[in-house]
Amino acid sequence: MSRVKLQPSRFSAEPVVCGVRRVFFFALWLLLAAGARQALHCQPGIPGEGPRYPGTTGQSRPYDTTSIREARERTMKSAGLLEGPIDPAQYRVGPNDHLMVMIPTANYIQHDLVVTPDVKVVIPRVGEVDLRGKTLAEARMLIRDAVARVFRVQDVSVSLSQMREFKVSLIGAVIRPGTVVATPTTRVSEVIDLGGGASSLASKRSIILHRNGEKINVDLLPYYAYGDLDANPFVEGGDVIQVGVQDEKNVVVIYGAVQRPGEFTFKQGDSISSLIRYGLGFTADALIDSVEVVSVDAGGQIVETSRYQALPDGSIIGDRPLRRGDRVFVRRIPDYLTVNQVVVAGEMKYPGVYPIAPGTTRLRDIILDAGGFTDKASIPDAVLIRRKVLKERDPKFDLIMQIDPEKRSPEDISYLRVKSTERPGVMTVNIPELMQGRESENILLIDEDSLYVPAKKDFIKVTGKVKNPGNVKFTEGAGYEHYIALAGGYGWRADEGETRIIKGKSIDTFLASGESNYELEPGDSIFVPEEPEGNFWEVFTQVVTVIAQLGTIAAVIVSIRASTR
Repeated sequence: MSRVKLQPSRFSAEPVVCGVRRVFFFALWLLLAAGARQALHCQPGIPGEGPRYPGTTGQSRPYDTTSIREARERTMKSAGLLEGPIDPAQYRVGPNDHLMVMIPTANYIQHDLVVTPDVKVVIPRVGEVDLRGKTLAEARMLIRDAVARVFRVQDVSVSLSQMREFKVSLIGAVIRPGTVVATPTTRVSEVIDLGGGASSLASKRSIILHRNGEKINVDLLPYYAYGDLDANPFVEGGDVIQVGVQDEKNVVVIYGAVQRPGEFTFKQGDSISSLIRYGLGFTADALIDSVEVVSVDAGGQIVETSRYQALPDGSIIGDRPLRRGDRVFVRRIPDYLTVNQVVVAGEMKYPGVYPIAPGTTRLRDIILDAGGFTDKASIPDAVLIRRKVLKERDPKFDLIMQIDPEKRSPEDISYLRVKSTERPGVMTVNIPELMQGRESENILLIDEDSLYVPAKKDFIKVTGKVKNPGNVKFTEGAGYEHYIALAGGYGWRADEGETRIIKGKSIDTFLASGESNYELEPGDSIFVPEEPEGNFWEVFTQVVTVIAQLGTIAAVIVSIRASTR
């Protein structure tokens, strides 16, 4: 039986299949790259709790890790440093304190003693002295008496040469609960900072200091507000500091003319004057003769309103305790130290800021005060801008902007188109006629008005798809084609039929070839847009689909041809 040797086909399916595979993976790579770019540009912000002023509640904001870290670094640098000389009558001796005892004998004896864990010192040739619960002043007396009984001397020197270190526990609403190394001169606030600081939920008015079975309430707000050191006690070995959490309903609030208005956690004993101090006192424009206090019930209904007179130092005549939920309002003196003024800029001899008298000062007065126009001034193009109008919101515009662009009505689109041509705040005034004496143009000025006088322009600006965009010297009566030619003519992919004219004075925009009743003026612009391109991804998808279909058809044809051989 003869064997038939099959010859390989000249048309193989493998190159086609490989080509289709390459196209597929290339398309997949492009999609992944686009997704990665999108992710890089759309990374969400880091969520978290924001910092709050000491003692205040407030709203959540991104957590300020930098300030927390800097506060901890400052505390670390100052750890172990003294605020001032130690008061022997206040400093309580404890384990591991170092005491230096100097005995004035013939050979002058000096002993460096370490207080034992059971709070005793052992003096050579004298014996032990029990210092448990003793202050440094009391320890000196006990040591001197003990030495005097043996050496018969009186001038014994006892001093603290080195303070002890001990552990303090930190729990509750803090960044890093645990133990902290402290000294007898370390205060509660420093221990909290050494532990990474209080969390954003912490209430620095609700701190409990656990000491030998006793609970001591600590309110740090007076310390942070006006430096009351008594509100920030020293710690002792074995203390446990528990930082509480804020209750956002347990607040009192101060508004208005104080340095730091806002919410503060309420504590029994708070008064009107103390809340003003927590707000760092009155501002210079505070109306202190009518401080208003409003009390509300559990349902938020006002149950009492009263007014009080304050003194410049923040004290209140007839001061009273506050109740939970009270609101304190400090009004401001209207227009305190306010000077109405306008700004003159551009081609004026003396541009700058000028005061005005409301209801009296007019436009010509300010032009004369500023020395008049320079020789370069384009007086017809000068504009007076009423800046206070710029602050006014357009409710209809805001409403339309909230609508999906694809769902806006023709009326909405027309309104936005008209809105885009407006010049907000620009007052209609003919300054050349004003300077010729026409009083109807001499309008009254108000606070924050601005007069801008541009320089004369002798060119037409040509931009977009031209070969040499830039400023082209103005020629009286020339059409737009003249300036495009001077700019090198149309560039590649220029959409000549969509060439636009932009008027320099009114910012009106229209087709260059669609209007016959306009004249180009110095300062106008000619813009040549680019021909619109198709949607890249749509075209790309179509191309990939066609190639894949062709590849599939080719593979089928190859299979059919191979099977017929």
